[in-house]
Amino acid sequence: MPALGRILVLLALVMSLVPVARPARAQATLNTLRDFQDTFFSVSPRLLFYTLVETRPPGTDRTLAVLMQGLGFLHKQGQGPQPAWNFTSVQPVLRYEPNINGGLPGDQIEIGSLIFQIDEDSQAVSGPVVGAELGKSIGWSVGTGQTLSVSGTVELVYSPDYKITQTNANLQTCLRSYLEQWRFLDICGGAIYEQEDLGEANTQYLSANYAKAFSSGAGTHLANIFVLQEFQDRYEKASLSLGLESYLNDFGVVTGRVAWGQKIEGENTLLYGAYVNYGRPVLGVGTNIGLSWEREGGDVLFGSDRSDDVITLDLTAQISPTLSATLSIENRQSSIDLFDGTAISLDLNLLRMRF
Repeated sequence: MPALGRILVLLALVMSLVPVARPARAQATLNTLRDFQDTFFSVSPRLLFYTLVETRPPGTDRTLAVLMQGLGFLHKQGQGPQPAWNFTSVQPVLRYEPNINGGLPGDQIEIGSLIFQIDEDSQAVSGPVVGAELGKSIGWSVGTGQTLSVSGTVELVYSPDYKITQTNANLQTCLRSYLEQWRFLDICGGAIYEQEDLGEANTQYLSANYAKAFSSGAGTHLANIFVLQEFQDRYEKASLSLGLESYLNDFGVVTGRVAWGQKIEGENTLLYGAYVNYGRPVLGVGTNIGLSWEREGGDVLFGSDRSDDVITLDLTAQISPTLSATLSIENRQSSIDLFDGTAISLDLNLLRMRF
């Protein structure tokens, strides 16, 4: 049985074991609209919806109505597919990138007693990039709590220091369904195109995500199982992740996730990883901090197996209603010195205009 098939069987088994008893009601601790906005500025829509239904903090009725529309809960039975949303978006792009051209992080590689110099044109270059992202998203409700959507984005950025352009595009279609007892199932497919100065990549994928919302004395939670099958020119890869996203009373939003990826011989890809994220208001500013560890492997260079440990720290702050900033620090320790290094990036997320 293919790897994806085995994962889907596991998914079906776990789904059958999740209890359906209605959980205890969470205690409402969000006292103001401002607390709600700062705490949930980056939370998933489903946990946000579930938390609002369970706690009903004052001043959030409009947000709840918007979420119900976007999640398909305002669908009128017997009238076929109905428009749920339809918008075009434009967002300026301004960020500092540690690897604009897709080059190698080091300038030399040591093999035994021999040292090989990396061609300057093949080395990574860093600096600011500017540009814009254009997006389009259309969704229909096709049943109560069920939506069908098609969305895509095209991003074009330019490096004034190196006269380099980058192009990133993606297209995705999803069927998202509410099952019962706060269970959800998403089936998606899509394609991603990435073009840099030293190469390009095309990826197609299929994914399935099963989620269950529930409450405890500590707060509200959303557990999920996510399976992914990627198709690239050189290989196909299956992966699985298990996650738990929680709003913890008077503490904030905590997300934890573990992931496993199929090993692909001859390619350096994710083998397994662990991720944690914490979000809450700090001095009145919505703030998220994330920490992750990944083990990558599968590639062989000059007869040596490559194995990388990657630790990443992310800090995001919602500076104003129209501006957020994300600082990311990535440290990579590889069994091949050429790939060692620390990369720092800064992304200023300006107001996304919708029309």
